[in-house]
This record gives sequence, C-alpha cells and structure tokens, in this order.
Amino acid sequence: MKMGRMIGIDLGTTNSLATYIDDNGKIQFVKNEYGNILIPSVVGIDENNEITVGELAKERRMMNSGETASNFKRKMGTSARIKIKDKVFDAQMLSSIVLKHLKENAERQLNEKIDRAIISVPAYFNDKQRKDTKIAAELAGITVERLINEPTAAALSLGSHILDRNLKFLVLDLGGGTFDVTLLETFENIMEVISISGDTMLGGEDFTTKICEIFLRNIQKSVLDLSRDERIKLYTKADRVKKLISIKDVEIEMEIVEKNYKTEITQKEFREAVKPLLVKIKNVIDKALQDGNTNAHEIEKVILVGGGVKLGIIEEFVEKYFNKMRGENTYLDNMNFVDGKKLVSIVQNPDTVVAYGVGVTVGMKERNKAFKERILTDVCPFTLGIEVIGERFAPIISRNATVPTSRAEFFSTTEDNQTVIRIAIYQGESLNIAENLFLGDFEINVPRNNAGNENVNVRFTYDINGILEAEATAMSTGEKRNKLIINGDLSEEEKNERIKTLEEIKIQSENQNKDKLLIERANRIYAEIVNTEIRNYISEYLENYQMIVRTGDRIRIQKVKKEFSAFLDKIDPELNDLSVDDILRDIDEKEEDGAVEEEDELEFWN
Repeated sequence: MKMGRMIGIDLGTTNSLATYIDDNGKIQFVKNEYGNILIPSVVGIDENNEITVGELAKERRMMNSGETASNFKRKMGTSARIKIKDKVFDAQMLSSIVLKHLKENAERQLNEKIDRAIISVPAYFNDKQRKDTKIAAELAGITVERLINEPTAAALSLGSHILDRNLKFLVLDLGGGTFDVTLLETFENIMEVISISGDTMLGGEDFTTKICEIFLRNIQKSVLDLSRDERIKLYTKADRVKKLISIKDVEIEMEIVEKNYKTEITQKEFREAVKPLLVKIKNVIDKALQDGNTNAHEIEKVILVGGGVKLGIIEEFVEKYFNKMRGENTYLDNMNFVDGKKLVSIVQNPDTVVAYGVGVTVGMKERNKAFKERILTDVCPFTLGIEVIGERFAPIISRNATVPTSRAEFFSTTEDNQTVIRIAIYQGESLNIAENLFLGDFEINVPRNNAGNENVNVRFTYDINGILEAEATAMSTGEKRNKLIINGDLSEEEKNERIKTLEEIKIQSENQNKDKLLIERANRIYAEIVNTEIRNYISEYLENYQMIVRTGDRIRIQKVKKEFSAFLDKIDPELNDLSVDDILRDIDEKEEDGAVEEEDELEFWN
C-alpha cells in the first residue's frame, strides 16, 4: 500500500497547528475551513449532538460550557474522564478528534492522503503522556514517525544565525498549559540537547486564573458563586486583559446572576498574585542548569517561545533572573549581548515557532534537499530504573542522558532458594517506587542458591523515539529475557473499539460550520458585552442574519455575512481594546455613512 504524505503537528493545550513541505521545499501552514492556521484545541457537541472542533467549539464554549471541553492536554497520561453533554471522553479521544481535524484540513488543502506525522510534545511529558499522544494519533488514522520535544522543535526553527555558530543557549517554552526549559549547544552542524526540565501543570492559563482570582476577591465573590457559563465568561475576559496588564492597569466588567460587577485590576495586584508562578519558573530553570552542569554566565542566549511568553512580565523576570545569577547589580546594563542583541529575546511569532520547527524535522526526516542536514541529539526526559527490595527505585538510565543510549547494572537475589527475579520497570525521580510511573514488568529464572549468590545483568536501551528495551541476563545460566516498552502500544482490539466509538459520533460538515460560526461568535460577544445599547445592535444584526440564512440564498447570505462579520470585528473584545464609548461612536459613524444608501441597505436586509 502506498504511503500518504507526512505532516508536522504541534498539538497544543490552547491551540494546535499543522505544517507541510511544499514542492519548493518551503514550510507551509495548514489552514482550516476559515483560512486560519491556529486551531483552538477545543471540542464540543452542539444542539444536534454533532461534534464541533476548533473555532466553532471555542465560540460556543462561553454560552454552552457544559457542551465543550478544552485544556485536556493537561490530562494526557491520566485516567480522567471528561464529560461533554451526555458523552464521556478521555484526553486521548479528545486529542484524537483535534488531530483528525488537522489531518482533514491538510487533506483538503493538499488534495492527497495524509497518514503520517511528526508530533511535538512537551519536553517533560513522561512515558504515559507520550504514549497517550501516539494513541490519539492512531485513533485519528495517523502513524507517528517521531515525537519531538517542543523546545527542541522551536530551536530547529531559529535559523542559521543561531544554529550555524558555536553557542550554548536556553529555550524557554511557556505554552498555554505546560512549561519546558531546554539547555542546548550547537557546534559544527550538530545541535545537542544537554538537559531538559519542565512542569506539565504550569502555563499561560495559570496566569489567567490569577486574574480571575483577583477579580473575584475584589468583588467579594467566590468561584462557587458563579455558574459554569459565568466561570468561562470570566476566564475569557481575564485571558483578554492578560495581554494588556504588563503595560497598564485593566478593568473587567461582567454580569453575575443578572447583576453587573466592574473592578480595576492593577499591575501591582497582578505581579503580587503571580509570584508563586514565577517561583515555579525559576525552579525549572535552576534544575535545567544544574542538570546540565552549566552556570548562568555560560548561557549566551535565552529564547522565549510559546503563547505565554507574550506576557511582558515573563521576559522581564527572565532578564532579572540572569542578571542576578551573573552577580550584576545594574538592571540590564551589563547583560551579555549576542550579535548586538540582548541576552533574552522573544522569537517572532511565538505561537507558531514550534509547529515550524516540527516542519523542519519533517524536511530532515524526508531528506528534503531544501533542508540543511543537521545532527540532532536529544535526551531522556526522566530517570529509568527498576524496583529493588524495600520498594525502592534503582536508576539505570539517568534523566538527561543523551539518546540513543544503552546502560546496564547488576542485581542479586535477596532470598535463599529464590528461583525467579521480577524486573519491574519504572520512570521517575523519587527514591520511593510508589511515587514513580510504572511502565511494565517481566520475570527471569535463576537457579536455587543462597541469597546474593545469583546475579542478573539488567540492560536498558532507550532510543530517540522513546522506545525502551529492557533485557535481563542470568549470569550463571546465560538465560535472557526482555520486554519492549513502546509508546502507543494499543492493541488492535482496543484500537478498533475506540475508532468505532469515534466514528459513531457525527462531525459537522464544513459548510454547516461556516454558516454557524458567525452566529456563535455573535452570541459569545453578546455574552461578554454588558452595555444594553450594544447588545441591542447585536440582536438586530443577528435576527436579520438568521432570517437571510433561512432563505438559503447563498449570494444574499455571503453579502450579509460580510457586513455582519465586519460589524463584529469592530466590537469583538478579542480583537479590540475599545471602551463602550469607542464602540458606540464607531457604530454611530457607520450609520451616518450608510444613510446616503438607505434604499440599498433596506433591500440588503429584506
């Protein structure tokens, strides 16, 4: 069977993206049916019990929170059940719906079959989380050629001005739900990952939550006082003002149980609230430097990527961190410069840099001539070892060991006349075995003997794709046993059962989505804006638009859709930082401009 085309995928907490290599060897982004490349990682079920994905699901989330799910990437590797209406999913299945959506977008755009992908994952994802990512891809009909760590992908996208020189640098990737730090070194076309560190429960969305907490404290309310829809509404408003709070104080206004609340959130309040999050960021950076036996003064460049780094406080904090670690007293005056630029820099388009780097990896994997050949080394994200007496953890491969790697340790029997040794494989950093992740086990036979007199050699071999082979050899007999731990080892029966479940769920057609997106967007903006006059304008537009949609006249629908969309662009809080007065002034000016063409306007709506 002929293989389909390979794409690159950044499966994100907040947004997901896909890339491909065009005929000219250029990396291109896959677009959805609306022409956008950032696909919200949101899945929903609408009033017709049909699955919605991406923008449409996101627009419905504020008014129909019980019918949507987001942030499920944080639940990868867990058994958490996520309910949407009357259906129950896990993070694997929801991620597979997003992946399938990306796959179908690519197939539509390229007009060819897509069945392979390289997918990025947080550097600090453990084996179970990586396994769930591969299973999600399998369910979407995608074979994963490789999982690549997100900061490593980001580094690959930086270009020759960084990668063609000898340089030791850090990539800090603060996404919506995860934070990774990767220490890298480049020399002679080799890019080597020295160490990685991270927190899979720390991201930009935690900063948004802090703003929500400030708002509720200021109005003397608890999150328990809010309905589920009101919580989503508050979170959405907080996420908007988060983009501005680094440069000015902000206001949040919203209705709670039909009562209007308005409060100012100051930069000082925000800075105080996020201190615990900044401490977490500091600890992750400390760990990466310590594991890489690197001092702060050796770092020649710090690259910030991910949507979360657009918060000004992140760049400021990292600059101050390295200023302090270098023992410098003046703020930024003595910062190290590379190529005339300051030490810490945010890459252009931090939302897309990981996806672009995955595209580079696709080009290298396919040996595309347009991509300069590089040797890329990576590291094992967690320590791998086995259980020993006393329920303790005995490491064999340490975290941040360069992969591929193969290492062995000797172990002995613990009891007289023992005939079987159980090799229980774990991943983690705790001496207490119960606090680490169990990966699998197997047994090997040994002759009866006194305790300690029979030995086995346990060898772990770990490759760049996260495949672990554990082999045990009984030294006195030469007998060997092994176990292969492969990310994504879903049985065919389990796979078929899950695929069948997904196929039973109807996903809306592209045309239906296009017709509904504007309506859901209007509903979302109506819910966000408190001013009655503006709400009346939205209701009037929406009523007329829905009336014309019901006629089925595509020409008239497209005409009214264009004007309705332009109106929403003017008032959408997601696109504009406008006051109520500014919005009303814009509407009044538009009405005055349109008065001359009143006859055409009347025909337009009828």
